[in-house]
Amino acid sequence: MNVFELYRLAVDRVPAYRAYVENCCGRLPEVTSLEELGSLPLTSKTDYIKAFPLEELCLDGTLKGKHVLCRSSGTKGRPLFWPQLPEQERYVADWLYSDLDESFGISRHPLFAVVSLALGSWISGELTSWGLRNLGVQKGGLTMVTPGLDLDEAIDLMGAFAGQFAGTVLYSYPPFARTILEKAADRALPLASYRMGLRLAGEGYSERYRDRLNRLMGYEPGDLHSIVSGYGSTDFGSLGKETTLAIAIRRCLYEQGLARAVLGRDEIPSLCQYDPSVFHVELDGEELVVSKYQAVPLLRYRTGDRATLIGYDEMMERLRSAGADPMELLARRGGDLSRVRELPFVLVWGRVDGGVTFYGANILVEQIREIVEGQDLFRASCTGQFQIRRKESAELEPVLEILLEPRTGGGDVEALAGLMASCLAAASAEYAAIRARQGDKALPRIRFVDDRELFGGTKFRYVG
Repeated sequence: MNVFELYRLAVDRVPAYRAYVENCCGRLPEVTSLEELGSLPLTSKTDYIKAFPLEELCLDGTLKGKHVLCRSSGTKGRPLFWPQLPEQERYVADWLYSDLDESFGISRHPLFAVVSLALGSWISGELTSWGLRNLGVQKGGLTMVTPGLDLDEAIDLMGAFAGQFAGTVLYSYPPFARTILEKAADRALPLASYRMGLRLAGEGYSERYRDRLNRLMGYEPGDLHSIVSGYGSTDFGSLGKETTLAIAIRRCLYEQGLARAVLGRDEIPSLCQYDPSVFHVELDGEELVVSKYQAVPLLRYRTGDRATLIGYDEMMERLRSAGADPMELLARRGGDLSRVRELPFVLVWGRVDGGVTFYGANILVEQIREIVEGQDLFRASCTGQFQIRRKESAELEPVLEILLEPRTGGGDVEALAGLMASCLAAASAEYAAIRARQGDKALPRIRFVDDRELFGGTKFRYVG
């Protein structure tokens, strides 16, 4: 992508961006080098997107020609809406076809697709459904159903129809996909005979998760083709894909215990490859910054995600130096080396502010802070210092954990958890829907801890 042309387009055709740059810089700078690009102001939801009327953020200052509005989470219960251009979606059916042909041979064998993602104005479910429907119309070989987040209906549909196809692909969020497969196994559905695959969105998952779900589907734990995810958001679309090479790299890090040797940390992040012809990406400190042409063009947009960018050659050299060979592992586990693309990698570690993703919903530090500092029960029980963590239970259930520094005597953790859930539901439509669907599984887990666990001997930060 020519980011310099994108800049010129934005100042010429996007009223909000022109006004924003003039206000920040006092003029409209010439931008013909990366150094000059780096002098442009960063944009964000708070400073840019929320500061202007929606139409002024769009190409040509109008919603005309933008064929759909998709929503993303905001704060205080107010969502944001992102218009889409037709050209943003024309590629989707082809992209889905390429993925399904590589992993399941859809050009030769008919497939059954189950979309168990949030529908309505949420982009992941709508875009996936739209793309699959068009794929079925244009190329054939695909039959789809859209139970959305009705997990029992998804299981019923799999039981009724999956056996009639050469393969079944479930599109869902990691915790819901696990629930669907475990309930299906409890009902004695022959999952192994369905030749299943998972395509996941919304949040990351561990390699323990991959092991567990591969076993449920009848694969070897370290299978590289059955479970695939990506990295993106409603704001800027799908930025990165968890390619089979990316999965092979994660398996090397996990199976050989090489995360620290290769990445400098013990944790294994979300790891995807991205296409520089579509996105210009950079880092501001640890925060990923994105530039992209779309209905609301984004220039140096702060994603709020902590990330690392590693070029293809550098990643392969790091792995070689640590004694790992992902290409050998990829070939040994049935991968097609001719399909490997030498694209750079984006590694996503979590949110910059320490917020977390829980059942696909963003839980923001700002939301937790307002509850902890604003509710009498919390003010009486804790000092106001807290951490947020998204953990994984022994059963691979996501857990939203809130660590609090107690006042003398602490407080009733069950009462605090119930209050936290009620306040979060009022602030976030996403969390409210999860609370209604998941019941007590969605309750935060409140723990009072001493300052050694809370601060960990370092300067205070929120933990994702």
